[in-house]
Amino acid sequence: MDSAGNNCLLDARGISREFQTSEGPLEVLRGIDLQVYQGDMMAVVGESGVGKSTLLHILGGLDRPDSGEITLMGESILERNEAELALFRNRHVGFVFQHHYLLEDFTAIENVMMPSLIAGHSVTEASRRAEQLLAEVGLSDRMKHRPRQLSGGEQQRVAVARALVNEPGLVIADEPSGNLDLKNGEKLHKLLSQLNISRGTTFLLATHNLDLARSCRKMVMLEYGRVKEIVVN
Repeated sequence: MDSAGNNCLLDARGISREFQTSEGPLEVLRGIDLQVYQGDMMAVVGESGVGKSTLLHILGGLDRPDSGEITLMGESILERNEAELALFRNRHVGFVFQHHYLLEDFTAIENVMMPSLIAGHSVTEASRRAEQLLAEVGLSDRMKHRPRQLSGGEQQRVAVARALVNEPGLVIADEPSGNLDLKNGEKLHKLLSQLNISRGTTFLLATHNLDLARSCRKMVMLEYGRVKEIVVN
């Protein structure tokens, strides 16, 4: 538990990752230790290429480290095969990326319903959850619109609702405002903070936006593939 009595949701130890390049191996992560507690709003910051996205993808089970251990929701995720890991992600981890990755032929509500349907919920239940979430992100009047009929900020809010539809223990957001202008980026940052408070959702996000990072309760600074400092705001 942390000082506030919150349980450790994610415990990563000794996470290392390198990639092969034409010039030889490139060591991106070098033995990172990181703990995320229930209810945290944590930002990972650092210069471009420092390994923020790689770290988040590994912690969310989208990639595997070369070495290290990860316990998420009390379970060791690296011991699972790909099919088991995909099912675990669907039920317990939500993702928001720089690009919204919405299905263009589906409406906003259908996009938000999709992870719930994959998890085995009925159409009625998936629709109820999606409608509630779209209302929470301010899109009650846009539920039947397809992505091309939505602004960039609206598309990203749909992506946030989709990430939350299965009520995950952890939401990982990789540069969520990276494709938005300043005004819409600020709106998205405010929305994530509101959801953290109102739903108690735990957020781990990577960003180059220091204003967003400083609005989070914790800020993890990466440098040369290692955790340089953790700042509590």
